[in-house]
Amino acid sequence: MQIWLLQLGVIILAALICGALAERLGQSKVVGEIAAGLLLGPSLLGAIDIDLYHSLFSSVTMPAMSQLGELGLVLLMFQLGLHLDLKSLQGRARMTAPLTVSLLGMIIPFALGCAIGVVSRPIVAPQVAPLGYILFCGLALSISAVPVMARIVMDLRMSDSPAAALALASATFTDLLGWLMLAVIAALAAGTFSFGQTLRDLGLLCAFVAASVLIARPLWQRLLNRRKEMAMSPAILACVICYVLLSSWITATIGFHSAFGALMAALVLRGHPALVQAWRQRVESFVELVLMPVFFAYAGIRVSLGSIQSADFWPWFCLFLAAAIFGKFGGSYLGARLSGIPHRDARVIGALMNTRGLMELIVLTIGLQLGILPVPVYSMLVLMALVTTAMTVPLLRRWQRQESTITNNRKMDDGNPVPT
Repeated sequence: MQIWLLQLGVIILAALICGALAERLGQSKVVGEIAAGLLLGPSLLGAIDIDLYHSLFSSVTMPAMSQLGELGLVLLMFQLGLHLDLKSLQGRARMTAPLTVSLLGMIIPFALGCAIGVVSRPIVAPQVAPLGYILFCGLALSISAVPVMARIVMDLRMSDSPAAALALASATFTDLLGWLMLAVIAALAAGTFSFGQTLRDLGLLCAFVAASVLIARPLWQRLLNRRKEMAMSPAILACVICYVLLSSWITATIGFHSAFGALMAALVLRGHPALVQAWRQRVESFVELVLMPVFFAYAGIRVSLGSIQSADFWPWFCLFLAAAIFGKFGGSYLGARLSGIPHRDARVIGALMNTRGLMELIVLTIGLQLGILPVPVYSMLVLMALVTTAMTVPLLRRWQRQESTITNNRKMDDGNPVPT
């Protein structure tokens, strides 16, 4: 227990410092929090003093830290869903635009990743089974990171932006499909794939969504509407948290990530100002100050970049990076434009969809554990995920400044000077 408490304090402090530095450099806090994990992991702390690293982050206590971080992810996804503005999607052919963005944002990078996998396997992964490696390279380039994207949207105060809402909806579809593809690829690699099991999992997920909308939502509406004119009691808030955890457990049991259950719970409970206010006053600060830094830093701690030795590393890394950016940003931008989204919003959607961050690290870790990815390729893809994530905030800030300048110039042209 003493070591676990020390771990928690070190991680929170390191994440706080690195998050503040990242913001001063124009990045989102989440990039600094992942970097804090890298600094505390075997790549830096382990290289400086391996005994200190093993004594501080022992294998005995790290599973508890992982579970605490998982709780942070679940509560963050619920928190995001409560604040998410979905009205902007209703006037754009409902879910047609997110589906189009999601599909083109997956198909193009997946094809590019598979092509690189075919070319690179004989050189960087000759000992790995071809089919699993090639498909996994495609999947790695196709992933978007809903939790990281959510954190960026919140940091930049874009929750009310139609483009951000559409990107988050698209990324949710992308991750659902991505987790399904991961299950299929893992089964193919292990020789246990079953088409019937896959259909069963999808059927269970659809049944859960239907039950949430048709049964859980009316019950919660009836209960929360009685509290509309009064403060939310601690007992009701405790029941809400239990429902979020139950919903997350159901989706995890079905075979999908627990984050989707939390987001589904938020969609069931959203639209009640008293609940939003109570959550903000009693839960939100703890999630952002403690649980989320643990979640992102823990992901970084598990990453080791000590495999960067070969002269072939950087050319293949640059190829993966170029394909990831062109495929994901370009595919998502094309999907948005085909859906009638203006250029300014489409580029924001493309930049947000190009955010991979933590979900990519989770997927890559699974690939490494299954033996599908060799360590050098794993390291290339980890770096690719961090670079594409770090690109997002500077691009969005730059475009925000451009939009502000254009708006101010228009006001000046109209004879309404903007006060300085």
